[in-house]
Amino acid sequence: MSRFQKGCLILSLVVAKICPTVAAPKPAADPFAEFIRSTPPRTPEEERAGFRLPPGFEIQLFASEPEIGKPMNMAFDGRGRLWISQSREYPFPAKPGKKGRDEVRVLEDTDGDGHADKVTTFADGLNIPIGLYPYKNGVISLSLPNISFHQDTDGDGRADKTNFIIGPVSFDRDTHGLVASFRRGFDGWLYATHGFNNNTTLKARDGSTITMNSGNIWRYRPDGERVEQWTHGQVNPFGLMFDPRGNLYSADCHSSPIYQLLHGGYYPSFGKPDDGLGFAPVMMHHSHGSTAIGGIIYYAADNFPPEFRDNIFVGNVMTCRINRDALEPHGSTLIAREAADFLSCDDPWFRPVDMQLGPDGAIYVADFYNRIIGHYEVPLDHPGRDHERGRIWRIYYKGAPPQNRMQDLTKASTADLINELAAPNHTRRLLALDQLSDRVGDSAVPAIRQMLRTSQVAEQKAYGLWVLHRLGVATEADYAPLTHDPSPLVRIHAVNAAAELPSQHRPPAALVLNALADNDAFVRRAAAFGAGQVQDGASIPALLKLRREVPSDDTHLLYVARMALRNAAAQPVVDKPGKIALETLDNLSEQDSRALADVAVAITNSAAGSFLVQHLAKYPEPRDTMTRYLKHAVRYLPVDQVDAVAAMVQKQLKNDLDLQVTMFKSIQDGLSQRGQKLTTLLRQWGAELAGKLLTSVKNQKNPWHPELLPESGKSENPWVAQQRVSKDGDKSSFFLCSLPKGEKLTGKLVSAEFSIPSELKFFLAGHDGFPDKPAQKKNKVQLVTTNGEVVAIAWPPRNDTAQPVHWDFVKLEKEKFIGQKAHLELIDDDNGSAYAWLAAGRFEPKVVSVPESDPSVVSKRQQAAADLARTSDARTLEPEFLRLCSNSSLDVEIRIASARTLLAFEPNEQLLALAEVISDASVSRNLRETFFQLVTQKSSSDPLAQAMREISSRLQLKLAQTLAATPAGADRLLKMVRVKQAPASLLQERTVREKL
Repeated sequence: MSRFQKGCLILSLVVAKICPTVAAPKPAADPFAEFIRSTPPRTPEEERAGFRLPPGFEIQLFASEPEIGKPMNMAFDGRGRLWISQSREYPFPAKPGKKGRDEVRVLEDTDGDGHADKVTTFADGLNIPIGLYPYKNGVISLSLPNISFHQDTDGDGRADKTNFIIGPVSFDRDTHGLVASFRRGFDGWLYATHGFNNNTTLKARDGSTITMNSGNIWRYRPDGERVEQWTHGQVNPFGLMFDPRGNLYSADCHSSPIYQLLHGGYYPSFGKPDDGLGFAPVMMHHSHGSTAIGGIIYYAADNFPPEFRDNIFVGNVMTCRINRDALEPHGSTLIAREAADFLSCDDPWFRPVDMQLGPDGAIYVADFYNRIIGHYEVPLDHPGRDHERGRIWRIYYKGAPPQNRMQDLTKASTADLINELAAPNHTRRLLALDQLSDRVGDSAVPAIRQMLRTSQVAEQKAYGLWVLHRLGVATEADYAPLTHDPSPLVRIHAVNAAAELPSQHRPPAALVLNALADNDAFVRRAAAFGAGQVQDGASIPALLKLRREVPSDDTHLLYVARMALRNAAAQPVVDKPGKIALETLDNLSEQDSRALADVAVAITNSAAGSFLVQHLAKYPEPRDTMTRYLKHAVRYLPVDQVDAVAAMVQKQLKNDLDLQVTMFKSIQDGLSQRGQKLTTLLRQWGAELAGKLLTSVKNQKNPWHPELLPESGKSENPWVAQQRVSKDGDKSSFFLCSLPKGEKLTGKLVSAEFSIPSELKFFLAGHDGFPDKPAQKKNKVQLVTTNGEVVAIAWPPRNDTAQPVHWDFVKLEKEKFIGQKAHLELIDDDNGSAYAWLAAGRFEPKVVSVPESDPSVVSKRQQAAADLARTSDARTLEPEFLRLCSNSSLDVEIRIASARTLLAFEPNEQLLALAEVISDASVSRNLRETFFQLVTQKSSSDPLAQAMREISSRLQLKLAQTLAATPAGADRLLKMVRVKQAPASLLQERTVREKL
């Protein structure tokens, strides 16, 4: 089908991890919770009977099988006909050399009864043609691997000529992550989504090129002349819609269902970085119970009652509903407030994958009617996938006053088309705009200019201006009066159109800069975008003023103002070759300096680095901000200035050892990204910090230390000290808790040894899976003797309030253990995103204490010291690391860090290779101790053969990859294979072969 299926990417609990607002999965008895629907298919009429709409609304079948196949995307043309792409091939593309079986069809309601009585196949032989856009005498459509223009040159209603536009698009990883949702912008470009997982590089005729991985929004000229990236990120967008102001919205599968997209913005996408400004803001904080969202409508017509106008509707293909959100304005930020579902259906095969606002004011819904929608949970070749059924539904309001049907705009006169620009329906206005620019052309210019001077209809003027823009004839005389128009809508479009012009044709900067003071937030936002492109950074003072005045709740204006300020500050100065605007600023106030520092982290040159250092020398910043600024500055500063930065940090932070360490690592990371080594001064500072860290914890006893859980792999230590409420009313006691850092983290916390008393009391809070499910037995507190015998276990009470636990070892008939040495283990082995944590405290008698700070502070400082000493070559500290490495009671991570440092002082390639796997929780204690003994005794013995015998195949591969990376290691690996100390299959692994 299409990328909306990405919302089904992972089973319900895993979806909840990525989108915590998603509710727990429904019981399997609920057919809507099943990935393979268990109900039989219904006829179109039976399905229609199961729809539920608000009072006054009706739904009717516009088209269905066998007249159409499985619809994917839809679009209306100037004759009011509905075009659809449909696929029989999906989810498998046609094999190379074979003709596809997919089509683009045209649906026409010739008698106005709301049902398509004429269905025409316009283009066939296509290959999963998700995206389409009716254009001139044909249709622009995807057909893997290219986007092409299919034309009807002889007027018979079928395509007889195909012209390549742009491609190829990637589909090798996933056919539900293709490009789709072609929507024509006011500016004449075609906008499109790019979906999950695929990697696509596109090059247009003018040489412009973009590369996209997974979710992105991009645009291209209908003739393929140019291609541009519009936004970066999102997981799997499927569905685009412009509103009358020109805002672009997307439906996204697997992140926020709705975004108001900001040109140039970066959006979250499975761990991808932003551009230094942080991610663009969201407009909603709920998920409609699913992240499988497909298709989006901004309702801009007068047929629906007022409460439904200017609402956003999205198709929810998992819950089989159409969700509705009302929009709450906060300046130029529209916050989506969840309203009652617009449509629900009791048929679990209903799959609303795309929606369109019709010229008649109705909402048209593409129903990819199917038993299976998932692309990962169910095999692609599952025989239950339906390839035949598909429906188009038309939703209308019965109480709407009768309106004239849209005339055939492809034959309408210039005057009629200009009148249509004033229609109360957004789709009709856009179709008229297309006809005026694509068909009528330059001959419409005089009439358009006359209308701009005389019309009192804001929509008519706003849309009409874009006709001049698309034709390339708009001048300052056209734009300037409209930037002062009484209607905010006209002013928005005037400023947007001016900002979209190429720099050589752009109106004077004053036209845009004056709009920064407009009383409408959308106008100010449009002006901010344009101001960021003004040469020489001349707009910086005005943008700083805007930045100071932006209300905190207008997150979208704030983000665009920051982008514009970044762009303006990075503008080259014409009369000062080699300099950018940021370098020419002086006498800045503290507030303005902070505003510029905030965006300088997104400017990648030495000027930005210098500015950030100067800013930090003047004004204090929070720890996280200082770290980010410093890391960026050092990455781009000239190397000869780094020592001065280090000296400044040491002076300012002389009393904050931990922050000095953070700053040192930031400088180190910045130099590493540039391929630079530490300077002599930095090595001295690192060695000094390492010594101070060791001294600070030398006499401290750590009553608890973290350990990895077997098979869990690496995981950040989840345990912190936190005050929690107990059942007896106590609110001040500290607990060791795995909740604050995030419930997905796992790990074990082990106490110091003590003698088992006759009884032990403590309080325990936490969970062991979702409350409506049986306990998973993954989280627990247990008492374990030195020889590994478990004496007692306490399971979480599945309650946030700590409950009492009482182990009376006499009553438990465990008297034999009283007096023996043992320790407590707090185990969180649940990596779920909710109901997956543990907290224990208030131990009586006080056999172990609960610290009131991070219980791993000692471990962290010792590990940090080892890392600093290694990078600074602080050999004078070698005795300390020998002591730490030899101490079997210490956290294994401390010992490994110490071992790495010792091996850096006296390299041993065999032991260095083994160090890459020795920290894995599955490695035996004996092998670890052998490793530590060899490191501390500086032996030349080779433990690799023992390791290869004992470790898992996964770790064998990791060890082989490490050995193969060096000549000596490669020789050793080959020798081990020859004498059968290592599996020969390791040499067949691609990652090993490439290194060898």
